[in-house]
Amino acid sequence: MGMGMGMASDAGAGGQRKRPATFDLNCSLEDLYNGATRKMKVTRTSTTLRRDPATVLEVNLKPGWKAGTKVTFASEGDEIGNTGQAQDVVFVIREQRHHIYTRDGSNLLHHRPVPLVDALTGFEFEIPSLEKDKVLKIRVKDMVTPTYTKVIKGKGMPSSKDPSAKGDLVVTFDIIYPHQVSDSAKEQLKKILPRN
Repeated sequence: MGMGMGMASDAGAGGQRKRPATFDLNCSLEDLYNGATRKMKVTRTSTTLRRDPATVLEVNLKPGWKAGTKVTFASEGDEIGNTGQAQDVVFVIREQRHHIYTRDGSNLLHHRPVPLVDALTGFEFEIPSLEKDKVLKIRVKDMVTPTYTKVIKGKGMPSSKDPSAKGDLVVTFDIIYPHQVSDSAKEQLKKILPRN
């Protein structure tokens, strides 16, 4: 049995047990956030079964699905010998690495650099949302320390059981210190910044 992706089955057609043909299905974080439909072409062998040698299986990705989720299509694989029975086809959801977010259960994690002056005085920043054509604007009023975490409630991944229930967006920061500070600026900082 084969697929349009060029993947091969892990079970032989003459196997005694009805082992499924398993394939990884790589999904973007956007697809797992919004949901999507993936059409997968599958070619299969038949000895006694009368059916097309190829078929297209639709995998409906639900918002909130996690890596490792399995979608099974019963008896859509190779016929097992001449038994009249065919393998199940199983797709295993695999999550592709994202350039902005890391997933932690139902939460989304984001790590970003922040200049020292902004860490001390407050700042705003924007990041693209996983929702289509939306941008998140986040305001930080607190002083950012190396252990500071900004949590934005309800901006994480949806629950596959209840898409209206979402996790949180958790933002951590890497404080960037200036390469040099002038002597006059140092003197001003000594007068302005408290020592305790």
